Amino acid sequence: MAATPPALAVNGGLPAAKFYSHGWVSGTGGSITIKAHDDTIPKRQQFILMSPSGVQKERMEPEDMYVLATNGSILSSPSPKPYPHKPPKCSDCAPLFLTAYDMRSAGAVIHSHGIKSCLVTMINLLNE
Repeated sequence: MAATPPALAVNGGLPAAKFYSHGWVSGTGGSITIKAHDDTIPKRQQFILMSPSGVQKERMEPEDMYVLATNGSILSSPSPKPYPHKPPKCSDCAPLFLTAYDMRSAGAVIHSHGIKSCLVTMINLLNE
C-alpha cells in the first residue's frame, strides 16, 4: 500500500517568498524543490514537493506545489486556476532534481536565475 502524500501546511508561509526577497529566485525563473522529512519513511522513499513551471515563486501558495514520489511519478498536482493563469505544469528540471536527490542524497534543490546566484556562479568559474 502506498504512503499518503504529506499535508502541505507550512508555518509562516511558503519559503519561496523569502527566497525571492533574498534574490535567490526571480519571478518565474528557476524552481524550488524539497524532500519532505518523515522519520517513519526511508529517505529514498520520501515525498518530494516541487514548484510548478512558469509561476511567480513569490506568489505561490502551498497548494500550488506538486507532490512527487522519488521515482518521479506525480502523486498530487495543483488545481488549475481561472483565466488568465496557464494550466499548471511540473518543472522541466524535474529529472535533474530527482538525479540530485538520488546521487547526492540532497534534502532540497534550488534552480536559480536570480542575479546574485548567477554572479556567485560566474565568480566561482573565474576562480577555477
